[in-house]
Amino acid sequence: MARKKSPKKNLVIVESPAKAKTIEKILGSNFNVTASFGHIRDLPKSTLGVDVENGFKPNYSTIRGKGEITKALKELAKKADKVYLASDPDREGEAIAWHIAHTLKLDENENNRIEFNEITSSAIREAIKHPRKIDTDKVNAQQARRILDRLVGYGISPLLWKTISANTSAGRVQSVALKLICDLEDTIKKFVPEKFWDIKGKFNDKLDLTLYKIDEKKIDKLKDEKAIERIKGLEKKKFLVESAKVNKKVKNPPLPLKTSTLQQLASSYLGFGASKTMRVAQGLYEGINIDGTHKGLITYMRTDSTRISEEAKEMAKDYILKNYGKEYLGKDAVKKEKKQENIQDAHEGIRPTDINYEPKDLQKYLDKDQLKLYTLIWERFLISQLAPMKYDQFELICEKDKIQFRGILNKITFDGYYKIFKDEDDIPLGDFPDIQTGDKMLLNKLEIKEDYTKPPARLTESSLIKKLEADGIGRPSTYATIIDTLKKREYVSLKGKSFVPTQLGYEVKYVLNEHFQDIMNEKFTADLENKLDEIAEGKENWQKILQNFYDGLSKNIAKYKSEVEKDENKVIVSDVKCPCGNGYMILKNGRFGRYLACNDEECKEKFSLKGIDIPMEEIQAGKIYVNDILKERMNEKRGKLTDVKTLKGVTMLLKVGRFGSYLESENYTSDNIREPLPSEIRKLLAQGSIEEKNGIVLLNDKIKSIKDEENKILSKAGVCEKCGKPFKIGKGRWGRFLACTGYPECKNIKKIDAEGNIIETKEKIKK
Repeated sequence: MARKKSPKKNLVIVESPAKAKTIEKILGSNFNVTASFGHIRDLPKSTLGVDVENGFKPNYSTIRGKGEITKALKELAKKADKVYLASDPDREGEAIAWHIAHTLKLDENENNRIEFNEITSSAIREAIKHPRKIDTDKVNAQQARRILDRLVGYGISPLLWKTISANTSAGRVQSVALKLICDLEDTIKKFVPEKFWDIKGKFNDKLDLTLYKIDEKKIDKLKDEKAIERIKGLEKKKFLVESAKVNKKVKNPPLPLKTSTLQQLASSYLGFGASKTMRVAQGLYEGINIDGTHKGLITYMRTDSTRISEEAKEMAKDYILKNYGKEYLGKDAVKKEKKQENIQDAHEGIRPTDINYEPKDLQKYLDKDQLKLYTLIWERFLISQLAPMKYDQFELICEKDKIQFRGILNKITFDGYYKIFKDEDDIPLGDFPDIQTGDKMLLNKLEIKEDYTKPPARLTESSLIKKLEADGIGRPSTYATIIDTLKKREYVSLKGKSFVPTQLGYEVKYVLNEHFQDIMNEKFTADLENKLDEIAEGKENWQKILQNFYDGLSKNIAKYKSEVEKDENKVIVSDVKCPCGNGYMILKNGRFGRYLACNDEECKEKFSLKGIDIPMEEIQAGKIYVNDILKERMNEKRGKLTDVKTLKGVTMLLKVGRFGSYLESENYTSDNIREPLPSEIRKLLAQGSIEEKNGIVLLNDKIKSIKDEENKILSKAGVCEKCGKPFKIGKGRWGRFLACTGYPECKNIKKIDAEGNIIETKEKIKK
């Protein structure tokens, strides 16, 4: 009797293995779910990979390291009844599905593409019921984006390597982001502060009002000094109340999150970078193990939309009715986002898949970062579905001699979404005074503060993302990569949370702005993004868009290339004499950036210039001045002499390393003596409070004093009463403490107060 053939399974291909596990459990035994681990083929890394003479035909090849995955996918596809392509629900996901379909030789007219915005049983099962054809318009939009970026990067970057540094690159969107940061820094540098006066008045001994108008002109910042004397003359005079009215106001809840606002809020509230936010969100989307069940906790996190599905609205409605009551239920379409032309409204905003999974219930399943981000997403979704906050606003305006003062107070009549969340720009609250129009009010006292206007604030990750989105530059899914590139290439440094362009960043911006004005133009870049959207909607031909772009780009590249070739043999001399005695060293560009080399090819002397800002004017003039900076660097590297000696009388040098100041023996290569400095000493050094005499840093007495005090504490402590071993002094977040040297077997510790007293901790009595 012939053996019965085992029935073929349906094959579902997703991007990540974590997602595969979750979906396989949902679909059951008739489905085999596997992962492609993202893209399986792409343009080659070593060449342009685009035939610009033949309709921009891309030359795709299997990504290095993806051969085995591709082979496994082919084998599984052969054995399957039907293949479903379930990559992410965006343009890149569509392109991944298209590449897989081509690799597996699937019928392009077959309905094999499925998509879902959340990894839940209902969403996955619904997607399987409604497969569709691959959307070639979306694929072409993504393909056009990829080729555009390749034409810019591979066309311009090699020329930047020759003129600036091998660590530089040009990017279609990253270069515009760099320009925004540099241009803002120029504005800050040119900013001239202006004096102004902030004027408030205390009326009727209790009401604080602000200067509002002079001669019927609104005053934001008063800069006219003559007006000050005029206002001062009104002190102790009575003003007429021109208006005292109460208006009904409504404050609508914020919209659900989309990619850009998620990144902005995670940066502002949680201190997360854009990359970290997307990484943590990806984990929440793909699913977390909750009591043996893999559960996707949020909807897809790469979205330009704030739309919420009817199912999700119903889910929120039930939750609000149960926990807050009918009056807290928000009305549909209370607040709609201003429609931007470039929004890809293909899916929902970012929200929890199940609002009944409250953050407090997930504490034991999520790590610290996951819980923080999930809480942010959960709360924002809930408040977006709550009723508006309602309040009465009392406005008071009083006037004398055409000078008006104004004050506003608010009284909440219904808290609405404020029950959970209050905006940062909180409204001033208070009891309304009993004042009517036509009343008189005495100006008891003026408060006049002199101040100066401030330059615009530098861009942070949050405000850069907001700016890029507002200007239509790039797409939210690309912002994390843009920011990472700017930091990795060292085009910007961070001052607190703010971006400051480096000299290298300025140079790249200068060169690109000089030779590629279209690419560096914000409007041009935004218009190109709109063209990509039109390709995705089937309104534009992708090859035509590429041709129009390349016509201008290729001319600019050819012009820049000829200038680079002219300057290639230009010698830029430094003011640093080569130690070999053969003249001054010359500037070179290498794989790791700029460096100085001897003009004699036989000499191997080299000095790295990494981290040294060289003005563009000096490079253009052919002479750079770095001698003083290099000398200072070398002195720091050698270390400073101190009055501290080793036991054998060898002088210890003060050096600065990755983790701060430390001491090292002059004979380190033979005696291997290196000692950390007490935190108190490092702090004094940072403040410049340590005396230096005849080139010697006087540290010995201070170190001895600290050691004597510590020995006194250790002597008083004796040995550990639990194990008999001696104590040592440790330093932690809350200061010094005694720790048993028998750790980890013995975990006995004791606190030391600021005066050096040992604080005995009482043992907890076990019940």
